[in-house]
Amino acid sequence: MLQVEMNDEVFEAKLGERLVSVARRNAAHIGFYCDGNGLCTLCECHVLSGADQLNEPTEVEHTWLTDDRLAEGYRLGCQMSLRGIGRVRVLTRAEEMRRQLDAVLSPPAGTTALENLRPLLDNIVAMNWQHIGRWPANLVDGFQRLGLVALFWPFADLNLLISDTVRITQRLLAADSPSVAAAEQKPARPPAREAA
Repeated sequence: MLQVEMNDEVFEAKLGERLVSVARRNAAHIGFYCDGNGLCTLCECHVLSGADQLNEPTEVEHTWLTDDRLAEGYRLGCQMSLRGIGRVRVLTRAEEMRRQLDAVLSPPAGTTALENLRPLLDNIVAMNWQHIGRWPANLVDGFQRLGLVALFWPFADLNLLISDTVRITQRLLAADSPSVAAAEQKPARPPAREAA
């Protein structure tokens, strides 16, 4: 079985599987709204290693991501699929930005909030520029590929979208808060009172 390291966790994967599917199945912190149609770009990932184990960037990625962003190793999780057996290591944009924001709010030792703010702002600008800089070609491409209805209602299974979002949120909360993890282990009902 293949393995993908995503956000510093190792998950099993299958040859040909898209990275957004690996993330959603394992409740890894990734963005997804368009149900893998390459429209929302929330599943953007930074490929840290193993790019040679992935398919080449697709036409959809060239539509949404700038050449600079692609050169830096950013790809869309819904468009990346595993084509080799070597390990792939990625950091999702959602997790990358969460970590950057955390470094601003709680600076690691030897750093300041102000100096940690720059990478977060650079990331936000780059992410937004790729959308603005590609306007309106990105919207036209989405319309041609998916049709008008999919642009406004892109998900095939709303229940799955909600379920995956809830699982990922619960997992993030449990990881960040020992009290949340402990509360999840408690029984749902209070124990019955003993008769006096």
